[in-house]
Amino acid sequence: MNIPIFLAQFKHDLWNEKLKFLILFLLFTFQVLASIISIFYLEELLTLFSLDFINPTPPSGAAAFLDYFADQFFFGILIISLGTMNVFASEIENGSICFSLTRPISRSEYTISRLTARLIGLILPFLLATFVGWVYMGLFFELFPITTLLFAIIPLVLLFIYVGVVTSVLSSRTSSLTAGLATIAIIIVQFTISAFKPIELLSPFTLASFWSEILSSSVSFDLDHFLKLVCLIVWSTVPFILTINSMKTRDL
Repeated sequence: MNIPIFLAQFKHDLWNEKLKFLILFLLFTFQVLASIISIFYLEELLTLFSLDFINPTPPSGAAAFLDYFADQFFFGILIISLGTMNVFASEIENGSICFSLTRPISRSEYTISRLTARLIGLILPFLLATFVGWVYMGLFFELFPITTLLFAIIPLVLLFIYVGVVTSVLSSRTSSLTAGLATIAIIIVQFTISAFKPIELLSPFTLASFWSEILSSSVSFDLDHFLKLVCLIVWSTVPFILTINSMKTRDL
């Protein structure tokens, strides 16, 4: 790999994601702050709307981020799938990829650069917004172990990467719309598989769902969590390799 050329392409691709990055950061920040406020001021909010306070959740940092991550488990997946469905398809459809590949850059370097920049532009806003929420909660409500939060973030991020690279495989061979719809269909099937035993371990959703266990019990990784992380990394790596191979073998 020609590192200087790769870095130049990567900086170019990452800079093109700046507007998307800003919008998602503001959206995720609003979500995490709303989750924290709703947890710690739930009783006041219900009283304001004349509602009964039935089976209340004890306000805590874990409960706040559990609520926030539950939203991101589905909402974030939708954003990642829609955000990567045109990562290659749009340039292939309009022919601009031919001009991109006339530069002194290999197809592998181009593929890795473009896909990595897109994933960073979609996932980093979630990470930064989560950290902003953690700081906000520590300043105004309670201290919450940052290690527990980090342990819970890792499986979600790996799942987001998996969704993104699966969409990118399809984006390299189909239209943008087809890639997006096909990914959503794959996700629905895999989510359904995760509900049935003993085949639930065949779904990355099962392997990524232990973030709720970590937040609920405030425990660190054990051997079971580590093995699930390894499986998630494999789930993400295989489609990534397929994406690179697909772009290398495509006749453009």
